[in-house]
Amino acid sequence: MTQEIQNHVFCLMHESGEALYPVKMKNRATGVTAYRVSKSGNTLADCIELHDEQEVLRYVRDLGYGVRARGKHSAQASIYKLDQRSITELRLLKSE
Repeated sequence: MTQEIQNHVFCLMHESGEALYPVKMKNRATGVTAYRVSKSGNTLADCIELHDEQEVLRYVRDLGYGVRARGKHSAQASIYKLDQRSITELRLLKSE
């Protein structure tokens, strides 16, 4: 699986103070690289693949989805949701 961090619209703040950024993942079956959001669950079957980070922001902030994210110095991405898994806030980095 390929993970990448790029310029972002938002980040999720972990209680440790680390900023977690949405990452795109490459789907090995299709070859498509996309952000992954999930209402519940942590498998590819549970996820929706999105290509626009503004849309990811809407899913996470407004619809209660989790997003696969990691810190700039973290090796592995996980699914994070607002008010779960030690996430203290969603921080906008660019104006919408």
